[in-house]
Amino acid sequence: MHLKPYISIFLALILLAPVSVHAANLTGWVTIESSRVTTAKSRPFTLVAGQKKFTASSTEVTKWFKTQVAGSATQLQLRPGAIYNYLNVYVSPKVNKLGQQSRFKYVDGNLHLIRPGSKGTIVDGDKTSFAIRSALLSGRSSAIVPFKEQRPSIFSASDFTKLSFPDLLARGETNFAGSPANRVHNIIVGTQRFDGLVIMPNEEFSFNNYLGDVTAANGYLPELVIKDNVTTPEYGGGICQISTTAFRGAMESGMKITSRRNHSYPVAYYGQPGYDATVYQPAPDFRFVNDTGHPVYITTKISGTKVTFEFLGKKSGRTIRINGPFITSKKPDGTLTAAIAQYVMLNGKTIREQNFVSNYQSADKFPEVKAANKG
Repeated sequence: MHLKPYISIFLALILLAPVSVHAANLTGWVTIESSRVTTAKSRPFTLVAGQKKFTASSTEVTKWFKTQVAGSATQLQLRPGAIYNYLNVYVSPKVNKLGQQSRFKYVDGNLHLIRPGSKGTIVDGDKTSFAIRSALLSGRSSAIVPFKEQRPSIFSASDFTKLSFPDLLARGETNFAGSPANRVHNIIVGTQRFDGLVIMPNEEFSFNNYLGDVTAANGYLPELVIKDNVTTPEYGGGICQISTTAFRGAMESGMKITSRRNHSYPVAYYGQPGYDATVYQPAPDFRFVNDTGHPVYITTKISGTKVTFEFLGKKSGRTIRINGPFITSKKPDGTLTAAIAQYVMLNGKTIREQNFVSNYQSADKFPEVKAANKG
């Protein structure tokens, strides 16, 4: 009886079967044919994630593992950190579908669901690493990227009611008086996307993630935006009124700002320059991390021509001081520089300082172009 064909079939089934993954097993040494190490180091490697393919160069692939000679055998060991870094930079941002929180709000003491949530799917880094190792061991130059379910932190009413937000940490406000009708409409539609949002401790808030697609299908109308060195109508014009309000609320409540960009030129709706945050899908984005140690609840409202973001949570003894915004230099054509600083203090000592310098160009460099919007 010839066992070789059966052994080959058995090994193939092992490589294709679902694997119960434990991260600790990723760094174990495994025996590999030396010729396959040479092959792996000399050619690119393709990861197939759903309908998309990502090809890593041979230089990149060599970062994913290391080898050693043990007696007469060659052994391979994965470097999960390098694999995760590649996935996080090149793969996950393009294929992950993040879940959305369910949004709840108390109205007259009763809890109401204001927006149902959804579960997401994200790249499974551990299983992908195992798939890569299996491919290398068998001499293949590609692997399928497994996904796993991502459950948002707030999905059910019970998730929400377990939390408490006893204190008003701060509020951010802006005034959109004088805005044209389409801009007002977009501000109202967009502001609702952030009402009832919970940011868990150490979670990073992404404005663009919660905003979603800015399209006619999602209720937006064409209005002026700053894009490609012109001021032109596009769906969602006015969204930056919302991101600027969120930025101010985050600053005043002591959040750690991780991504913020000022507008190309000073915009009158935002008052004194230096305290604005521009956004556009997919970038630039406005981001912050909740480092208060407690969940933070964001509630939004529009009253008259004012947009308000309230940040509720639990006071932890920190005090917040905002210095600015101040105009530090200005030219006759309207070009200027402004600055603002956030100081987070505990027991009288500054535990974090963040400074934001905004460089604005002259508005004359961004002529208004009334181009037809194609959506």
